[in-house]
Amino acid sequence: MLAISLVRDKKGAHAIDVPKPEIKEPDEVLVRIKEVGLDGTDFHLVESEQQDIAEGRDTMIMGHEVAGVVEEIGEKVTTLAPGDVVTMTVRHGCGICQPCLHNQSDFCMTGLYTERGIHRLDGFLTEYAVEKEQYTIKIPPELAGAAVLTEPMSIVEKGIQQIRTIQSRLPWTCPHPEHRFDRPEWGGCKVALVVGAGPLGLLAATLIRLAGARTFISDLVPEEHSKVALARSLGATYINAREKTPRQVIDECCAPAGQLNMIFEAAGAAETAIKLVAYMSRSSIYVMTGIPGERVNIELDAGQLVSRVVRFNQVIVGSVNSNRGHFEKALEDIEQVASRFEGMPLSLITNRYKLEDYRRAFEEKDPNNIKTVIEVEPWKI
Repeated sequence: MLAISLVRDKKGAHAIDVPKPEIKEPDEVLVRIKEVGLDGTDFHLVESEQQDIAEGRDTMIMGHEVAGVVEEIGEKVTTLAPGDVVTMTVRHGCGICQPCLHNQSDFCMTGLYTERGIHRLDGFLTEYAVEKEQYTIKIPPELAGAAVLTEPMSIVEKGIQQIRTIQSRLPWTCPHPEHRFDRPEWGGCKVALVVGAGPLGLLAATLIRLAGARTFISDLVPEEHSKVALARSLGATYINAREKTPRQVIDECCAPAGQLNMIFEAAGAAETAIKLVAYMSRSSIYVMTGIPGERVNIELDAGQLVSRVVRFNQVIVGSVNSNRGHFEKALEDIEQVASRFEGMPLSLITNRYKLEDYRRAFEEKDPNNIKTVIEVEPWKI
């Protein structure tokens, strides 16, 4: 079968022929792949020379955002059946540390995890894949069209979980008890800035708006870009940061309420991410999810930065990957998002390509593109 792969010591993505996988363990399922989403990680792997192929192998199939249909199940599988629409998690735990033993490999303590299509484990940019039941999540058939967005939404869910958990230390942040961080409307009377209007940033803004927070999204695209239209359809305010300093961006967010309660970074722009720290509000939280693709050297007053973080009770937290619980929460919220915001989240998908057209998917530079999806096989449910 056709698979799109990284090849050792060769830059770019390459079409290879691989055998159709078979179930070998009783807890495995065979999944027929329908759609695979591409994100910044995939494009970086293709454009750079950084490869993380397992030792003893020369290829690694790409793709980690997936939707498919179960075709066959192992004899010990109890929660899935042929015909079920599914997605699959990215990371496999190390099997050693406590987080991984409790299905929370996103907090792996050993670093010995593997990741589909990213870190030493074949991904899903092909026609079939075999996966263990514990890493396979059933999706309601009515959400099949948005299933490929479950993985990026799960990343946002984890980041939002960090905000809600850590900021629950401040139960008095709103005068109304229904605005507590353990309530669905936890965002009431709070102000948020999302840095980056890509798919992850827009999904983050969507969940923050769903929670009722006043939301700003900053990016470098012009006002007429489709990203801006989507941001405004959520009720968020767009800030074109191209000609603004980080201080000016923060001031614009703080102007209405005098306080910026949270920053969700989803751009991977290291210089901007670090410079924003210097202007955080008191008792605020900053969640970073972007991973810079290159080395960046900047000059800053480290003493002042550390002093502010300490004196102002600020929190800076990194959030990477997600676990099964975040995938399941993502599915709940995708349904709510579709009901609340017309066209979302499917409006994020702006470019679709067939599997055999993978080169175009990676090489075409559409300035208006938001999210690229490779359609392996049309949906027929």
